[in-house]
Amino acid sequence: MPIAPSLLRWYDRTKRDLPWRRAPTPYKTLVSELMLQQTTVATVVPYFERFIKRFPTLASLAAASEDEVTALWSGLGYYARARNLRRAAVAAVGQHGGELPRTEAALGELPGLGPYTAAAVAAIAFGARTFALDGNGARVMARLGGVSDSIDLPATRTRLREAGTREVPRGRPGDFTQAVMELGATICTPRNPSCDLCPLRAPCAARAAGTVDAIPRRTKRVVRPVVRVACACVTHGARVLLVRRGRGLLAGTWSLPEAVVLSAVASDAARDVARRVAAEVGVRVAVLEHHGAVRQVFTHRDVTAEVFRIVVARAGRARADQRWVAPAGMKQLGVSSFTRKTVALGLGSKRDNVARRS
Repeated sequence: MPIAPSLLRWYDRTKRDLPWRRAPTPYKTLVSELMLQQTTVATVVPYFERFIKRFPTLASLAAASEDEVTALWSGLGYYARARNLRRAAVAAVGQHGGELPRTEAALGELPGLGPYTAAAVAAIAFGARTFALDGNGARVMARLGGVSDSIDLPATRTRLREAGTREVPRGRPGDFTQAVMELGATICTPRNPSCDLCPLRAPCAARAAGTVDAIPRRTKRVVRPVVRVACACVTHGARVLLVRRGRGLLAGTWSLPEAVVLSAVASDAARDVARRVAAEVGVRVAVLEHHGAVRQVFTHRDVTAEVFRIVVARAGRARADQRWVAPAGMKQLGVSSFTRKTVALGLGSKRDNVARRS
């Protein structure tokens, strides 16, 4: 039995009123899809609205600097998405006359867009008969088909996407993809799904077999490595020194200079690392004091930053990857919530402070 008719009737009755669904455009679809990756709708909505107000078109986004884009992204996390979005906009303006290409294959050739984003934009924005499989969709399709293999395996995700693609109707393929996502987000949730309210409860194999709570199965996650770093909150008067991060965690954003502390025992080790970091950024320490620690749990690591306030007598000239900024000036730069916490601790009174964000 095709699932599209029941699913689309349910979607028409219950779909959420979201800003990217009002007067939709391919550009709005692209922005929303990148923002929504690994981020909840409730978190994304205000960021999306601010972003579209500042960059209403592909051309305006392509003309913006990376700092302007990441500044609006600050706090949303996964900053590679912001850089990828801007890269895609630049390519679309330069190679496609300022518009997004209309096919899944051509969208996939834009820098920074992966297979999921290409399929989602092709289906939702251009009506291509394809299926975009996100985490919500994978859960829905796995339960519908009673698939007990781990959805983290590429072979399983391929199987689930093929199953979804077979169900895509010739009309409204974009709404079908959104309806599957909506079902996973609101009804077919990871825990305590509302099966009695599900429009697909009749054909659902997991419900029939009583295995809803066991599906989807996930591959056991590797334990996050625990990392300890020393952050140097270098100040001169009211200004603080920020550096642009290179590759790796929070790449492309601005943060306090830091380095890994290899010793997990001696408290003096972090102090020594902070002094070395100060020397590496070209400043001479006048005062150094420990202000406490900030802990943040990222997707792939558990980081504790020992924050040291370092006062310098002379600021010196900042290098290309450095900025002396007043705290208010951080609003103009791409600064993560982790960096905001370390700066606040470094500029505050000397105290112990442990913050955690999971």
